[in-house]
Amino acid sequence: MNKALTVFSVLLVTVAFVAGSALAIQPPVITLETVEVASIQPFFVKPKVEVPDPKDPTKKIEKVETFGYSSTLSTAYIFNIKNPNKEALMLDELSFTITFDGFEVNTVTVYDDMWIPGGKTNQVRVTATNEAFPLIVSLGLGVDNVKRLQERKLSGGAVVGKWWSTIGDFAFPIEIKNGSAIFVPEKGKPLTVFFKGKFGGAPAEKK
Repeated sequence: MNKALTVFSVLLVTVAFVAGSALAIQPPVITLETVEVASIQPFFVKPKVEVPDPKDPTKKIEKVETFGYSSTLSTAYIFNIKNPNKEALMLDELSFTITFDGFEVNTVTVYDDMWIPGGKTNQVRVTATNEAFPLIVSLGLGVDNVKRLQERKLSGGAVVGKWWSTIGDFAFPIEIKNGSAIFVPEKGKPLTVFFKGKFGGAPAEKK
């Protein structure tokens, strides 16, 4: 009798383990599909405006504003998110850092909820905007940034200007780093997935 109970208990534990393994949530797979230029302004750091000529009010002259905005560049990042599970998962949060040719230029976080059916792949489009002047300033901060500029014998303005003029051809590498996403199942605990990606050409120092 005791032997029968022991065997039965072992069988129950085994069945429970198998069932638990079958119900375990598999992490979704996130891959960078492509990068697009969403919008871009011709490169400038200080805006130029036309104002009346003080000597002749009927005419206008071009004036460079000392303060104001600089040109902007918006890039869109399209990710494929594959759900390998039978049950649907909700994408609750997505965050990643963007680098242009090795320089960190932006960190983006989105909180739009999206349900991904079981066994299906959804696409997520995230747009990030950079402004020329703050980007130039940021390249002058940090030991790593300064070292890269010195190695390339370039100024921050020259590097950013090149990004603006060549991003249409994706002539420099754009990388996704420190990517993380939180998924929530219909039942169970949230799951965090990490990801990275790369798009574009060879590093500037190799050209």
